Amino acid sequence: MSEKLIETVVTKNDLEDAFDKLGVKRADVCMVHTAMSKFQYLPGGPETIVKAFEETLSDGTLMMPSQVSTNCDPATWEYPPVRKDLIQVVRDNMPPYDPQTSVTEGLGVTPEYFRNLPDVVRSTHPYLPIAIWGKNATDIAVRQPLNMPYGINSPLDYLYKNDGKIIFLGTDYETCTMLHYAESTIHRKIETCSAATSIDQDGKTIWTDYQNVDLDSYDDFNELGAAFEKKFPAEFKLQKLSKGIIKIINSRSLIDFARQWFDKKDHQFGNAVD
Repeated sequence: MSEKLIETVVTKNDLEDAFDKLGVKRADVCMVHTAMSKFQYLPGGPETIVKAFEETLSDGTLMMPSQVSTNCDPATWEYPPVRKDLIQVVRDNMPPYDPQTSVTEGLGVTPEYFRNLPDVVRSTHPYLPIAIWGKNATDIAVRQPLNMPYGINSPLDYLYKNDGKIIFLGTDYETCTMLHYAESTIHRKIETCSAATSIDQDGKTIWTDYQNVDLDSYDDFNELGAAFEKKFPAEFKLQKLSKGIIKIINSRSLIDFARQWFDKKDHQFGNAVD
């Protein structure tokens, strides 16, 4: 049985034309989330997507999330969980974070392609790094703190303070890393997490504790996004391209709305610190 026929093709020029119509400027700071399959076929795939952004943002900054989702305490894993007697085995043998080699997990092929490019800088956090290209990339990357990695001085903080844009290339609010900045900058309870960071003299992995908020408190990002768009229809733009949708969102407006949304829920469910 033959594969499904390719019926639509999206080119680099198509992407650049869409970005232009949606108001992306050459000096913008942008956080991009991608679902390449929504556009059926792009010749060159992730390479085409990245080149389209780099040419559009010739004087700007491009970011993509680059998390290492397995670099956390295996005792907390759920999908799948680790048998109790094997937890320490996993801990002792987990490769520590290396910005050059640690694989981006759970985000698709485009972020992994992007973080491997020679002119892309990956930030320093062992669990929640961001890959960054363009203006001030190195300075943004090295400032990310170990504690509260999505909070003040993080790449997300830079995006917010520079009136950055969030771009959904076929995705939705469920993928919106920037919403974690809102969660990290309100009065939410803090928890201790850990990540593999180095190797001791016996070859066992060293784990480092850090402080963060619970980034999985609510499964409501799409609900939040729908409420935001209904209240602030001028703060986002979208365009259909082939079978996918490109959406551009003003980060400052979204975060200001999200902080109120999360703060209200935190007080309702006991996650706030008064």
